[in-house]
Amino acid sequence: MNVFDVDSRLAFTSGVIATVVVAFGAVACVIAALLIPLSGFTFLFALSAMALLALAIWLGYQTYQLTHINYTLNRNAFIIHWGALREIVPMSDVKKVIPADEITDDLRLSRLPLPGWWFGTGSHPVLGKIRFYATEPPDRQIIVITSKCSYAIAPYDEEAFLDAFRMRLDMRPTQHVTYDRLLPGFATWRIWRDRTALVLLFLAIGLNLALFGMSATRFPAAPTQIALHFDARGSVDRLGEKSQLFVPPILGLFTLVISLIAGLVLYRKGETLAALMLWGGSAAMQLLFFVAALTLGFSLPS
Repeated sequence: MNVFDVDSRLAFTSGVIATVVVAFGAVACVIAALLIPLSGFTFLFALSAMALLALAIWLGYQTYQLTHINYTLNRNAFIIHWGALREIVPMSDVKKVIPADEITDDLRLSRLPLPGWWFGTGSHPVLGKIRFYATEPPDRQIIVITSKCSYAIAPYDEEAFLDAFRMRLDMRPTQHVTYDRLLPGFATWRIWRDRTALVLLFLAIGLNLALFGMSATRFPAAPTQIALHFDARGSVDRLGEKSQLFVPPILGLFTLVISLIAGLVLYRKGETLAALMLWGGSAAMQLLFFVAALTLGFSLPS
């Protein structure tokens, strides 16, 4: 068995820098949200901070994976180790291996434009789908071509890899190996393939965010006291501080968190329908809280 290392220094460095920059951006948005008067801009800064934090976590994870990458080769299989991912390609499926500079002009890859970040799924008009597992640009990559998919890789010692690979192709496999793609545990969760569950969750989360956004936008123009309740004759019988505008979104967030946790527990136990009903009910509750927030907004006393 031969193990071929990958020079990931440039990719790792650029990943660390990008992660730090994005994390600082998230912190800056949090500071801005805390310093400015409460308004719609506060909500936008808070939303930006959450988005940047999620991006920083993703970048950090991808950067960490770059510390655990290599390619393994034997008579029976070619194995790509990319962080927690393993791609096992039977040698019997490999048609040939070529330098990528022979087809560079037609390669297509949507990727994050960071130095050394040449990984993802791309395509070629003749080869079809290509999975990129490289830290070098296409003119320094190698394409492993199979009948179902091709792989763009960049071993540190390109010549040694090509020699070893072609030698293995000339040999006959001694064992039958089946193709497999081993993903990290969280990536195999069933919920990622359940479109109904994802739609309900995103709907509930989106409505709750809209609730906070609407309340924050209306807060500056609201009087100190707002009407909270009306009697049977339509007269205001209860007033409250304008901070009460945030009661509906906070209650909505509380119900969202409870339903999310309970739904995930049910979903993992195989109670899919119960989980979907819970998440659908949560989305409906967000809508009711939205109506309540609108009522508060339109019932501000003069």
